[in-house]
Amino acid sequence: MNDSPEARSAKWLVGDTLSCVLHLGDGSLAYQLAEQGHEVVVAGDDVVASRHEDIQYVRSAGERLPFRGDAFDVVIVPEMREAPTALAEYARVLSPDGLLSTISQRHDDSIPWMRKLRDITGAREPAATPVDTFSASGLFREPETHAFGTWEKLDLPGLMRFAEATRHPSVGESALSQVRDLFLSYGAQTGFLRLRHETSCVRARVDKAGMGHDVEPPDTLLLDLR
Repeated sequence: MNDSPEARSAKWLVGDTLSCVLHLGDGSLAYQLAEQGHEVVVAGDDVVASRHEDIQYVRSAGERLPFRGDAFDVVIVPEMREAPTALAEYARVLSPDGLLSTISQRHDDSIPWMRKLRDITGAREPAATPVDTFSASGLFREPETHAFGTWEKLDLPGLMRFAEATRHPSVGESALSQVRDLFLSYGAQTGFLRLRHETSCVRARVDKAGMGHDVEPPDTLLLDLR
């Protein structure tokens, strides 16, 4: 059984029962959920192809979601939008007592080699979603939080991929040549560097009591996925 940090995070975000899940954005977490047996729909403007036989893909744009109300047990938003329209849409498509969940990952910058890497590549990690984003809307109950910590071994190709993925847009690709020297300085004897991740998860149950009559979004593809 897969007990990786991503697998444990996915299980916590959804809960203990098999669910119909809307994952906004075409990310690896959606594939983890499908492997765990959930019915998964991926939607977003980055959806360009079907990449998993057990996942449904819907290309969408903007904050309005092209789904009927109460269609999903869980909505997972890796990059939470705090705009009232977006939060209202997440609440609308959730079934009563459904979960809105978000996830963010940060890396331990106190490790000496990580400090050096940040000097070379800058940083491009999003801030974690504040828990009051959920409750301030009046559409969700008190949020729950959970954090998972783990260590990962990076060989030189792995370090290069990590440096590219987290490189700040203002830093040119030429800076990556310095990353090889960094690896030789800190990882030559062992053949790898150890990287610590901290994954923060937040989830909150929707409160439908104060919501008005459900109005379907205009000019969209309406799907009932239950």
